[in-house]
Amino acid sequence: MPRQIIDTHSHIGTTITSGVGQDVDTWLRTMDAAGIAEAFISVAAGGLQAEGLADTRRQNDIVAQAVRSRPDRFPIGLAGIEVRHGEAGHAEVRRAVHDLGLKGLVFHATFEGFSVDSPAFHAVLGALGNQSALILLHSTPDGRANPHAISKVAERFPHLTFLLGHPVFTEDQRAQAANAVKTHANLHLDLAYQDDPKTTEFFVREAGADRVFYGSDAPYFEPAKVIASIEAANISDADRERIFSGNARRLIAAFR
Repeated sequence: MPRQIIDTHSHIGTTITSGVGQDVDTWLRTMDAAGIAEAFISVAAGGLQAEGLADTRRQNDIVAQAVRSRPDRFPIGLAGIEVRHGEAGHAEVRRAVHDLGLKGLVFHATFEGFSVDSPAFHAVLGALGNQSALILLHSTPDGRANPHAISKVAERFPHLTFLLGHPVFTEDQRAQAANAVKTHANLHLDLAYQDDPKTTEFFVREAGADRVFYGSDAPYFEPAKVIASIEAANISDADRERIFSGNARRLIAAFR
């Protein structure tokens, strides 16, 4: 029986500074080639903003339409919100969750020009009210969005579920991430943007396999490389299955 793989970290759209991006059909073909059964999709950071909020709304509409048309492949969609849009962005939070049916939000502090400890960012999360939601926060090695800073956000918003995107780039970042997820029940991490089996082994050992998710960060990193690194890691088959799909299934059920 083939392995079930759920990618919890993938993007639709284009980052204009690099020109890297993908549309829904391209991602479906890549998923098929890599053996990925389902994927959480979110708006790509650093997309076109020539028309401001209208561009944000268009990208959120694309993600929402993909989730509606292919729920078998895209069980969860996350909206992009520009912190710099202020109260207009708060209205888009509510539209994305209540009208479009998206399950949460995605942020990349570096591309979007904010820090996770900023009042403006907290106001965006506050626009969700008491709504439960999944928040994908791309982790950075610096204080703008390192795991320690993100853990403080998770503590401030205990009703939200946070996923640390690729906290893998430095030894200190990895150590912060392991400690953060151990001490905050609403905080988890993904293995995106890396291909070292030792990274998987470290997080399973230090944080526990139940808190670790497979993610690729496609189209910015090759999904098959992350898959191969998890396959090669010296961990149990049960832990591998949790990482590839079991943990994601729990999230999907929680946000049904």
